[in-house]
Amino acid sequence: MCIKAGKNELDSVKALMTMSLNSIIADVFDRELDELSLDLNLRVDLGMNTAQQTELASVIAEYFDQLQIDFSKVVTLDDLFNIVVESEFEHVPCEAF
Repeated sequence: MCIKAGKNELDSVKALMTMSLNSIIADVFDRELDELSLDLNLRVDLGMNTAQQTELASVIAEYFDQLQIDFSKVVTLDDLFNIVVESEFEHVPCEAF
């Protein structure tokens, strides 16, 4: 079975990663998927507290190769998604795309 979620392999992988992150966010913050948007502020809109930040960091590390998030650089969901996606592709040579 083949799933295509973008116009090329990179877009498909990014889309799948975003879906995974959306599920993680929804679970940690007890939200429905359709309530999430990239412009949501983790602290203001989602009310992220220390316990939720710790849980979010732990689950992201578990799913994404022990990735450690510096939450001082994260304001919105878009910021978080960009950090995770970019970290997963930082060692892939440009020629691969």
